[in-house]
Amino acid sequence: MNNENLEVYPLFAKTIIRTQVDLEGTDLSKIEWVQNYQNNISTSQAVLDDPHFTKLKKECMKGINDYFHGVMKVSEDTEIYITESWFNKTNKGQTHHRHWHPNSTLSAIVFMSGEADKGGHTSFITSQYDTLEFDITEANLYNSKSWSVDPAVGTMLIFPSSVEHLVQPYDGDEPRISLSFNTFVRGKLNQQTLTRLEV
Repeated sequence: MNNENLEVYPLFAKTIIRTQVDLEGTDLSKIEWVQNYQNNISTSQAVLDDPHFTKLKKECMKGINDYFHGVMKVSEDTEIYITESWFNKTNKGQTHHRHWHPNSTLSAIVFMSGEADKGGHTSFITSQYDTLEFDITEANLYNSKSWSVDPAVGTMLIFPSSVEHLVQPYDGDEPRISLSFNTFVRGKLNQQTLTRLEV
């Protein structure tokens, strides 16, 4: 942009944050797997309730609270908590279908293992489309209908559960393993007249 006085307001954006998680000491060797649509999923959908993953759960909750209370500035009267958690395993040649997470407030992905330079990127996709589609000279956060993030081990992505996403084809020899989890809220959500809600 050549106009130094130009200001851009990314109003009403879908906020997605990227942060890091300490995975030291996390053992994934005892996870049991079953076939999912195009990859594999852990037999348990409450993996973060396992005492072996207590440290990992604390790391995840720190990120969730940083998003919910730190970025979005939701009152401390509202608590956010993890409702479901599971592992995904994507082997060479596999992918993960386009989807979103119903009955959840925020969702997250933690990249546990894999080769980030061999594909398997997580792509976020908008379900809203403009009337006209223009040729663009450079993709950016303001004009893109999808945005991909490389699966670097230790990275956590947190996003509104309604945001559609998928995993691009993976070509690594080491399995691409990720943790996913959903959340919900409880407490005093709103104390304003006519919009008051406590759950």
